[in-house]
Amino acid sequence: MATIAITRKFVLNEEEVTQILATPRKEIRQTNAFNDLNLSKDERVTHAANILKSNKWR
Repeated sequence: MATIAITRKFVLNEEEVTQILATPRKEIRQTNAFNDLNLSKDERVTHAANILKSNKWR
């Protein structure tokens, strides 16, 4: 089913685009769980590399 959704083309009209752009951003509350939303691109790459090097993935 996911394959079907990926191959479909979706067309948005101007009204739909305006509605999407007018939607306010969702505030993400701070938790103790790690997330990479506030990291720079270089920090994200470094963190991803560390995850791949960890023993969990071997």
